[in-house]
Parts: sequence; structure tokens; C-alpha cells
Amino acid sequence: MVVSCSHPTHPHNHSPAEVDRKLNPVIDSDHLLRNLEKLLLAHAPSGSEQEVDRLFLEFTEGVGNARWQDAAGSIVIHIQGTSSASPVAVTAHKDEIAMIVKRVEGGGRLRVRPVGGLHPWAIGEGPVEILTGSSLVPGVLSIGSKHVSQESPAGTLKEGKALNWESMWVETKLDEDTLRERGVRIGRKVVLSRSRKPSWRLGDDFLCGYNLDCRGGVAVLVEAALFLREHPPARDVYLVASSEEEIGAHGAVNSVGKLPVDTVIALDVVPVAEEYQTRNCGDPILVCKDRLGVYHEGIIDRMETLAERLDFGVQTAVLTSYASDASIAKASGSAARSALIGYPGDNTHGYEICSVSGLVNTARLLLAYLCYAADEPAA
Repeated sequence: MVVSCSHPTHPHNHSPAEVDRKLNPVIDSDHLLRNLEKLLLAHAPSGSEQEVDRLFLEFTEGVGNARWQDAAGSIVIHIQGTSSASPVAVTAHKDEIAMIVKRVEGGGRLRVRPVGGLHPWAIGEGPVEILTGSSLVPGVLSIGSKHVSQESPAGTLKEGKALNWESMWVETKLDEDTLRERGVRIGRKVVLSRSRKPSWRLGDDFLCGYNLDCRGGVAVLVEAALFLREHPPARDVYLVASSEEEIGAHGAVNSVGKLPVDTVIALDVVPVAEEYQTRNCGDPILVCKDRLGVYHEGIIDRMETLAERLDFGVQTAVLTSYASDASIAKASGSAARSALIGYPGDNTHGYEICSVSGLVNTARLLLAYLCYAADEPAA
């Protein structure tokens, strides 16, 4: 359903103070973190993202000239700018890496496989929840007893065998009939239990948790929406809370491809690693290339200049084992130009550690870019 708001169509005149606020945006970090905590606790494996849908719609109530959820499951907010020329889409994905039931065995054991880039050694044994559509069924991701020989699954792991999904299962302690009655079957999604999802703080500026990968970007997108409600951008903007990024950016490819845009900007975590010379700090990371191709050089240069005006730096990176909503949308022909503003993260696709100032500055850099009228030269 399209929800219309009462903002004027392409307003024009702004005072010098208004221009300064738009080009030097202030983000309430406490508000961002409160929203982020709620998002981290939500369950949203690819294709089953309703909990995050509800939160995003709640957080952005009354924002935009139109707001809708499309057939791909992405939520789109259209915010009119001072000009209708060169509209831009900005994406942040809702979905988290998770598991799916492949086989139901006797004795209440479920064999699972990953949905997205989830590695068993990144999460280990621990409580999980099975989504049945109407309820959550508890389980424990297990490897088995360790006081064993090589006759048992954990025995070979003790001798140095790599941990893989074939070595693990979800223990439910329910028989097959009870599992069936409770809605557990092949194809049900399995996520880390909510008890494992609250954030953890390190030092003065670092937030830790599972799924900062996706939910940090969504929290930044919410802050951008709230700012643009009060300070219209220089061009029309489509904010897209995208679906199914972790399994191939299916939402962004479909959703961005149906919007009247040539440029798509993704908000996402970018890995901190020595091989990339990236650091976990307040400086956002602008990705120049990932495994699918290059990002738009003119946009990167513009953002680098804007960051200097905002009194923080940027990092640039060339990534290998990585792709984003933006690069996949471009490679699929849904957009002509792509860019990525990344907040730095350690332990990506595991128990992630992100700089809070990195999240805040990602939002500030995005807003400065959206509120700056100049166009970049074609690549």
C-alpha cells in the first residue's frame, strides 16, 4: 500500500543555516543505538523478514512522499528533493545469515544447511530457534559429546578435521510427531536464539553482536530517513530496506530495477582485515572494487571531499570475497552506477565488532552526499 505524506513537491528556497545543517548533518547516536538494539533482537532470515519489516515501518512512520512494500519484500520510501533530476536509490538489507532444515531425523535431530554465508565455526554450539510461521521452537546447535573417540562426530574434530555443517545438527528433544505438530518440517528457517542477540560494548566506541552486518545499515537508513524528512535532499531519493541480500541481493536487483534511478548506493558492513588495510575506526570505508566489478569513481571522489568537510576521513578498499546490493544490482543491469559506504567491522559474518562513530559517520556522509546538488561525471 502506498502511504502519501504532506511534504511539498520539490521545494526550493533554503536559508544559509538550513544549507549548513544539510551539508553538516548531526546524527543522534543514542537514538541510532536504541533502534539498532531492537533490530539486533529481531529474527529475519532471508525470505522471512517480517520482524524487521515491522520495526522499519514503525521507525519511519510519517516519512516520505510515498512508502510501500514491493513484491520482492523490500520496503521503499520515496523522498522528493529540490530537483527531480538524477534520482538516487540507497539500500540497506534487512536479512541475516541463518540456517534451514534439510532433514528431520529420529530422536528430534534436525540437519541444517546455511542460508547465506554462515560458517559453523563462526557460531559454534548454542541455542537456536526454529521459525514455524506461528511460533518459535527451541533447539541447540550441537556437535555431540567431546569425551569420545573417532567413532563419534566430535572425535574426528578433536583430531583436527575441519568443522562443517555435515558434522552438526540441531537437537530439539522432541519426537517426529511432536515436531510435525509444532510446525517443524524441512524448509523451516533456523536462527540464533534471541538470548544470543543482545549487543555487547567494548571500550568507548565499539558495539559487538551478531548481525551488525545487516542491522547497522538499516539503523543508518532510518536515521537518514528521519533527517531527510526535515531537510529535503538535493534530488529525489528512494530509500530501500532490501530483502534477501545474503543469498544474492534478490531484493535489490528487483526493487532498484523498478525505480527510475541510474545510481544505487549500498550501506553495509565492510571487513576489517590486514589484507585490505582497513581499520576499525570512525572513518567510513568506500569500496572501489569487489568480486563483481568496480564502483563509480566520481561518487567515491565526491564522498572523499565531503568527508573532509565533515572533519573525518575515509578509507578506500579493494575487496575480494565480497559483493553488495549495489554491485550486484549494477552487474544485473538494474542500475548503471554503484557506490558503497561501509561501516568498518571485525569478525564479519560472525560476532561482529563495529565502531559506533563509524556508523554515525556513515550516516553523515550519506546525508551530505544526498543533500549536495552537484552531479558526478560519468565513469
